[in-house]
This record gives sequence, C-alpha cells and structure tokens, in this order.
Amino acid sequence: MSFNFAKSELAQRVSGVIMVAGLGMSASAMAGVPLTPQDKMVTTIVDKSIISGEVEHDANGNLTVDAKGNVKFNYTGNLFSLDTNAKTGELSEINNKIGSIEGQAAFPMDFVMMSAGMNAVMGGQMTMNQLLAQFGGMPPVVPWTCNHCKMTVGDSTYVSIVDALDPVNGNPGMIAQFNQTIAGGAAGALEAMRLDGRAFTGETPVSFDPATKTMSLSMAGCSTVVAVSGTHAGMIGTLCMNSTATFDVGGAQFDQSGKLASTIIKAKGTSNCTTVLHKPTM
Repeated sequence: MSFNFAKSELAQRVSGVIMVAGLGMSASAMAGVPLTPQDKMVTTIVDKSIISGEVEHDANGNLTVDAKGNVKFNYTGNLFSLDTNAKTGELSEINNKIGSIEGQAAFPMDFVMMSAGMNAVMGGQMTMNQLLAQFGGMPPVVPWTCNHCKMTVGDSTYVSIVDALDPVNGNPGMIAQFNQTIAGGAAGALEAMRLDGRAFTGETPVSFDPATKTMSLSMAGCSTVVAVSGTHAGMIGTLCMNSTATFDVGGAQFDQSGKLASTIIKAKGTSNCTTVLHKPTM
C-alpha cells in the first residue's frame, strides 16, 4: 500500500479537527484570545505525520496475519509541526520535524484482496467512469485498526492503550488501575479503546494512476494513548488522525486460477493528527 501526497493536496484535505484546532491556535496567537478553562485542563498537540511501510510476509512470501486474521502493515515515519491560515484554519505549511512514529496497522483480508483486484482493474487502463463503477461495488467503509503504535514528540513518548494494557508487556500500574476502575477491567478497556479506523472507499478515490498502479483513499481513526516517559509521563488522552493514503497495488496479483499469487503492497502516507492529553483523576 502506498501513501503518497503532493503538498497542495495536503493543504486541500486538512481535516475538520485540524481546521478548528489550527484556527483556534492562530486566533489565540494573533488576537490574544485566552484559553478557556476547559482548554487549560488538557495539553493539545497538533502535528502532521508522514509514514511509509509494507504489508508483512513470512519467509515464503505469504501474508502474515494477527490473532484476529487481520493482515499486518508495519510502518515508520516522522512528525512535523504545521502552520495554518489565520482566516480559514486551512493547513498552509509543514515546518520542523518534532518527533517520530512507528507501529503496526491491521487491515481486514478483504481490504488486501480489494487492493489486488484494483491492480487487475487498473491493468486494463480503465477510464475514470469505469473505475468509479468498479468502486460502486465496494463497501462504503472498510474498518481497520492498529495492533501497536509508539509516538515520540519532544522528550515525551506515547504508546497506544493496546500496548499499555498488554497483559504480557504492558504497564503493570496502569493494568491494575483499569482492573479496579473500568467495567471489564484492563482487558475490556484494551478492546474498547483501541484505534477505531475507517477507510472511506465510498467516497471513491481521491486520485488514481493506472500507469503506476496507485490509488489514494481518505482514511481516519481515533484511539486512546498514554505518555510513558518524558515531560508528559502519566498523562492519558486521545489521538485522532485524518489521512489521505495512496496505495501501491502493483505488487498484488492473482494467478490464472484466481488465487492471490503476490501480495507485495507498500504504502506511503500523511495524516493530520491532534492529540489531547490530561492527567488521570483516579
């Protein structure tokens, strides 16, 4: 799968969350608008992540799946600060690198099969109308999640609630806390608060290029994160992202019998992200 974006495209596709946050930040800086009492209760980080990765395979080239049968997609990338238009809140410029991100997304097998099918579709050099007709047969939304995620901004490191509450390698203190305070305990919290992602296939492609076998989709998701070290250690909150993902499906192919023969799917992408953190009260 390939996530690939032109700077102008990024500016046009900034999410509503980023627009509102960016507008508020710009207004505060330019007009001296004070933070509300609610704003002061939380720490907010607004950034852009640019990642790349690939679907995981075993030594024989076969797809590897997690315990739920989802295909693993391993990724790494960097985080950048950004500027927004003071009047519209739209993203206007990507600035300095402020951190890094790495993790493993999990996509349903049908999503990978769809990617392979799109390779065959685009191999026929279809027109836009033909491609849109093909998309009409797809589900409007494809769910996805993250098995792992670690993000570093400044001196603070944040992990997904999935990693923090992992029964083997998680944080013992946080596991004990959730066992005492949350219905279903840490195991229930882990499942309920893992990243809830969506690929909006019903919107049709943002862009597609049959010559390079790439197509861009809108994607989004939110999850609970925990700061495990640095200035914000102990804080917990929500990470929300809105992405445009360009999938490189040229390596996903079927053989003559219809069996998926090659599953080399790479991706490059960008996400506008907002993380809101607070100190737990319990």
